[in-house]
Amino acid sequence: MEGNVILSAPPPMLSGALRHERPIAHMAYQIGPDFRLFRTSIPLGLRGGYMMLGEGEGTLPSGNPEILTADIMRECLHRGFSGVILAFSRTSPTLHALTAALAGRLKLSGGELYLPEAYADDSDWAKVLISTAISGGSLAGRLSEMVQHYGAGRICLDIERIRHDFCLPTESGTGVKLSAKSLASLMELHQAEPYFSQDLCAYYFTYQDEQGSHFVLYDDAGSVRKKIFLGKKLGISSALLFYPETFDILPNALF
Repeated sequence: MEGNVILSAPPPMLSGALRHERPIAHMAYQIGPDFRLFRTSIPLGLRGGYMMLGEGEGTLPSGNPEILTADIMRECLHRGFSGVILAFSRTSPTLHALTAALAGRLKLSGGELYLPEAYADDSDWAKVLISTAISGGSLAGRLSEMVQHYGAGRICLDIERIRHDFCLPTESGTGVKLSAKSLASLMELHQAEPYFSQDLCAYYFTYQDEQGSHFVLYDDAGSVRKKIFLGKKLGISSALLFYPETFDILPNALF
C-alpha cells in the first residue's frame, strides 16, 4: 500500500516491529495520575515515529490541558516524533479539552494528530481513526460514508484483527474474542469450511454445539490486505495496525 501504514507497538515488541521498516506508534505513553505525561521504559536514543497516548487506567485525574500539552510537545521534539496518536477508549470533557489544545499546538508546529472518531469534532484538520472491525452491515458502505463526511485525506483506517465467536442469535453485535490457538482448535474440531464475506471484508464459518449455533468471524493476511486495498480504492492512504496481533501476518498483509 502506498501511503502511511503505521504499526502500534509496546516497548517489549519494538525491535520486532522496527524490522518491517514502517513508522512505529510507540505505546509507551499515558496520562499520569498527576495529569502529566507518563512514559514507560524505551531506548534512550529512540527517535522517529509517533507518540501513542492512552488515558491510563482508573479514574481520570483533573489537571491543566495546556501543561500536559507542553509535556507532549517537548517529548515529540526530543524524540523527533512526527506527531501524536490518541488512543482514548472513553470520552470526557477533560480529554476533549486536551485534544483541542494539542490540535492547536501540533498545527502550529506542523505535526500530525490522529484522533478516535469520538474526538473528531475537536479538530478540523486531524486524521480520524475509523475502525474496520464490524460485525454487520457493509464495510465499504461505512467507509464511503466516512469519506463523504470527513474527506478521504482525513481518514486513517484503524485495522483491528478480528477473531470473534458469536452465539446466535445475538442482539449486542459483540462476540467472544478468540486467541489464535482457540480459533485454530475450533476450525480443526468442527472441520470448518471458511467463506469470505464481501460486506464484512473478513472470513467466517459456522458450527453447532450444546449452546446452539455459532458464527465465527476472523481476519487473516488476505482479509487485512483486502481492507487496506478497499481503503485505497476510496482514496484512504493511511492505516494503523496493532503489531502484537498482526506480527505473524504482516509480510503477506502489507507487501
